[in-house]
Amino acid sequence: MTNPGGLVTAGGFARFYAPLAATSLLLTATNPILAAALARSVDPVIALAGYSVAFAVCGVLYAPLFVMQQVAAARLLAEASFSPVKRFAYLTGAVMSIAGALIAYTAAGDVVFATVVGVGPEVLNEAVRAMQWLWPVPFLTAVRAAHQGRLVAGHRTVPIAAATGGRTGVLAVVSFALLATGGGAWVGAAAFTGGLVVEALVVMWSRTPELQLEREDCEADKENVARFSAPLMLNVLLWWGTPLIINAVLARTADPDPALAAFGVVEAMAWFIAAPVGQLQHASIALVGCSETHRRVRGWGATVALSMMAVLLVLSVPAIREPVLRNVFALDANLVALAGAALPIAAAYPLLYAIRQYYQGLFVRSGRTGVVGAGAVLRISGLVAAALVMQNTGVTGAVLGVGLAVFGLTIEGAFLVRYSQREVMPELRASRAAAVNPEAFEGVA
Repeated sequence: MTNPGGLVTAGGFARFYAPLAATSLLLTATNPILAAALARSVDPVIALAGYSVAFAVCGVLYAPLFVMQQVAAARLLAEASFSPVKRFAYLTGAVMSIAGALIAYTAAGDVVFATVVGVGPEVLNEAVRAMQWLWPVPFLTAVRAAHQGRLVAGHRTVPIAAATGGRTGVLAVVSFALLATGGGAWVGAAAFTGGLVVEALVVMWSRTPELQLEREDCEADKENVARFSAPLMLNVLLWWGTPLIINAVLARTADPDPALAAFGVVEAMAWFIAAPVGQLQHASIALVGCSETHRRVRGWGATVALSMMAVLLVLSVPAIREPVLRNVFALDANLVALAGAALPIAAAYPLLYAIRQYYQGLFVRSGRTGVVGAGAVLRISGLVAAALVMQNTGVTGAVLGVGLAVFGLTIEGAFLVRYSQREVMPELRASRAAAVNPEAFEGVA
């Protein structure tokens, strides 16, 4: 690991992390904004359910591209070249977008949505229409992620936040403007894709003048990028496959459409509040170089996570959550009851997500990406096993969906923490012991 003796101060951490936390908040504001818009459609339950299912399928396609942000940052910090990472990201994104187009415009859509997920005819129609707007998302995600990783390696986190702010603004304007057509799942999809175009262009045009992007070992980089990225791509693929698995479980319950709609609203609220901890992966990749910086960054990350958890617990109080669900999301009494019952369980998201992100970053920084992939497989396996056990217990609706998500995150977090003690901490302690003249790390642009 580089920079073994550099100690991160509170000010240095705040200047590096605040724009990333703002980025996550703006990014996850997408979900509540779109949920609020779709809830005002002519048929809100079908629109919310159709978009939720289509976005879950699209998420499986573009999820592997998220890792290019981590790969680009880690490779550049290790003084490797950027061009092999960029080419690999663009090619993979193009392939995934072609797969999305096949789902949108061929009979593959019926197979995926009706057979695999198990939705009814009305939701199927809405999901296919949404997919006809979402299929370019994987390639746009590849462009965005590669250049965001470049900016993280250059400690230029402000342009990332600015790009995401532009994306969120465009998305909000487009989604509510298109409601004049009567709404539907396609409105959310069109707004999402339009906002992503703006974000990708901004990060692509942002410069990192002090960062050397190309090295003489470019050919060696080309051979290693896919091998380094593969476990991370599996990890993110399984992460974004989680909503799809849970949607498939809910679609087979006694009253599926309200369950899907309520689960989508709770996910939108909970992940928006949990968003500030999502960038802890980048903090542990870019800032942790020894056991002391690990202790400091982990402590500051825990403070952020517990703060967000407290906010969700307050929002879970019936006197607060019911007006929010009625007025912000325009839910009827049935959906308010379904979503409200699950919200207190979702309060565990920030802490569990923070553990996952931070420790995954440690393994990426140390080059042990296989552990990250193994943790994701363990989480999904546990979630599926729990779903099979719960199917005859009478637990249904959003409570079932959120409970499964929390169970999976708990298993993954415990696995990563345990293995970090054996695989990463000895190296961090050795780096600290080797430092002769540690200096405070303040240099964040």
